[in-house]
Amino acid sequence: MLSNSSSRAEGLEPETGLLPTSAKQAFVMDAQLPPEYWHALDDRSYVALTGFFVGEKMFAAGGQSLISRPDRVCSIYDSAICFDVNPFYSSSIPQILVSGFVMLDGSSAITFGIDTGYSSPKLKVSPAILLGLSKRWFISEKRDAQFIVEASGWLGQSVSHEPCIDSFNRAYYCGNLSAWGDFSYDPHPTNFYLKLWYEKVF
Repeated sequence: MLSNSSSRAEGLEPETGLLPTSAKQAFVMDAQLPPEYWHALDDRSYVALTGFFVGEKMFAAGGQSLISRPDRVCSIYDSAICFDVNPFYSSSIPQILVSGFVMLDGSSAITFGIDTGYSSPKLKVSPAILLGLSKRWFISEKRDAQFIVEASGWLGQSVSHEPCIDSFNRAYYCGNLSAWGDFSYDPHPTNFYLKLWYEKVF
């Protein structure tokens, strides 16, 4: 997994997020540059990739960790009853997530992301997209203070689990062999982010 770990340490991203969802690092204040470079980025546009995740041992939904792939699990009721459930969560095609942003000009960006989804006998995660908008305003003519608003969210994600069935036709959640009736999950995980930033150069 590639991610902006320094941004996460500064609080720009949720702790459980697998990909960056912010374009804030692209908004450079002119006051931080030599005067001859002021306005140089006002009309510049480009595309940047900010994150890449391949779900080999972990699966995602809504851009965040969903579950780790279970291997040999034991019943929460009787630790002597154990089974290898890895084949139930295996797929020939891994889940892939990519995020980035399109810089429209020096003060506007569109954030985007793609989740290819995942399909196995006991877990299915549908594909999803991340869409967002980032906008920056300078607070002074000196361009030494700025206000940034960012809104983004994962859209179209759905999750479905299938139970394991024992020889007595009883249904269990395969991840820990608990009774299916005791297992619950969010079938439509959708994460939205709203970020407000104010910065000033002294």
